[in-house]
Amino acid sequence: MELAHQSVNASNSDVADGNPVFIEKVKNWTERNEKRIILSQIVTLYLEMLKKTDMSKPHIKNLSEQLNTLRNTLSNDYKKFRDLVELSNLQLTGLKIQRKAVSELFSVLQKLVETSTSKRKRSQSPKRCRC
Repeated sequence: MELAHQSVNASNSDVADGNPVFIEKVKNWTERNEKRIILSQIVTLYLEMLKKTDMSKPHIKNLSEQLNTLRNTLSNDYKKFRDLVELSNLQLTGLKIQRKAVSELFSVLQKLVETSTSKRKRSQSPKRCRC
């Protein structure tokens, strides 16, 4: 890690200016599975950044390999992230897509009710005594 810091001059004074790049984003995701989704995207961004650096340096190559291994363990979470991006880019202006969306509305609302009731059941489950 120290060699990576030195390679990009991460101790430069401008690093302290402004807000963190990734850490604040992770704080907003509280559940374990949620964090895995955002972390999968962050790992991918680090890999993209490393592709633009000198990969002939052993410490950069090693870091890239470790991040690739980590990304592979997060692949399902990355697919979930891509689903979120796809939803945010969905154009709902066409009549056909609106009709499809409305036809799915009841099913979507049912899923929402199912997830909220199962969450409530877990939170209301009796706590075991650790006597």
